[in-house]
Amino acid sequence: MKKHLLLPVALMGVALTSCVDTDQLYERDAYLGGTYVGHEYNVWDGGTKDAYQNHIVYDKTLANEEKGYFCGSGEYDSPSKCYGYAQAKSRHPEWFVNEKGENLIWGYGDGSDIINAGPGVYVDNSPLYNSVYSQNKRLDRFYEKFSRGYLSKLYNGQIKCNGWSYYAMAVVSNEGFGTLFPYELSSAEYFATVLLVSTDYTPSGVGRTVTVDLHTTFYKYNSKGSLEGHKVTLPGLTLNCNAGAALTSLVGFRFVDAGIDPKGIVGMSYTWDLVHDSHPCTSDFKVEGDHDGLSVYEILFPDSTWY
Repeated sequence: MKKHLLLPVALMGVALTSCVDTDQLYERDAYLGGTYVGHEYNVWDGGTKDAYQNHIVYDKTLANEEKGYFCGSGEYDSPSKCYGYAQAKSRHPEWFVNEKGENLIWGYGDGSDIINAGPGVYVDNSPLYNSVYSQNKRLDRFYEKFSRGYLSKLYNGQIKCNGWSYYAMAVVSNEGFGTLFPYELSSAEYFATVLLVSTDYTPSGVGRTVTVDLHTTFYKYNSKGSLEGHKVTLPGLTLNCNAGAALTSLVGFRFVDAGIDPKGIVGMSYTWDLVHDSHPCTSDFKVEGDHDGLSVYEILFPDSTWY
C-alpha cells in the first residue's frame, strides 16, 4: 500500500485558512480564550448522524481489562494519577518503541509532546518523531489530507494543552460529533485517543476525577452505498478534570478485541455520557449551570495504512 509523503506541521496553519472542508472552518479567534460554552464542537459530517441514529449494525461494550480497553495510567484514585499511557504500555510494550527499538515517551514529566514556540505558532516537530509516542504515530505525518480542516488539530501529535487552548483540542458536549475521514482505512491494529474532562467549574487549585461512558462509532459504506455504524462503548472511563491540562490519558482498544474489522472504515463519531462528577455539572451546553465537556486532543490509528 502506497503511503503519502511526510508533510511538516507548519502546513496545518495554512490549512486553517485554505481548508476545503468549509463546514469545519472556524474563525481564527475561536481557538484561543473566550467562554467555555459556545466553543464546543458538535458538527456531524454528511450521513454520520443519520447512521448513528438509525443504522447501527454492531454494538459492543468493552471492560477495562486485558482484552478490553485501556485508559491512562490504570490508577484512578486521584486526578494527578489519571494521565499517560502506562496501562496500554504494560499490555502492549511493542507499541511504544521506535524503529530502532528505543522507548517512545508520553511527554509529561519526561519531555515535551511538541516543540512549543507559543500558542498558534506552528513549527516543524519532526525532531520528536523518534522520541515522542504521539509525534511518531500522528496521522498527518504520513497522510497529508489529515492536516486539513478544523479537526486537523486532532491528527497532529499534540496531546497536551501547552497553553494553546482551543488550538489543541476539540471540546465535545453531550451532542457529540461525527466526521468522515479523507481516506478509507485499509489496516490498523488498534485505535487510540487522548482525552481529559474539561469544565467551567474551576475552583482554584482543586482537581477532581470525573467518570464518563464513551461511545466510539466507526462508519463503513454497505453494499447499497449507505453508511452503517459499528459502535464500541467504553464504560467507566475515569479521567482527570481540572488538575492541569497536561494530565491527558491515552484511551483505546485493539480492533480484534472490539470484534471489528477496521478495513473499510471511512469515518467515526464520539458520543458520551457523564456518569459521575463530585460537583453537579451537566454535559448539556444548552442549559444553564456548570458544565463538563469531553476534551479530545488526539485521534490515532497507529501504524495504519489508508487508501
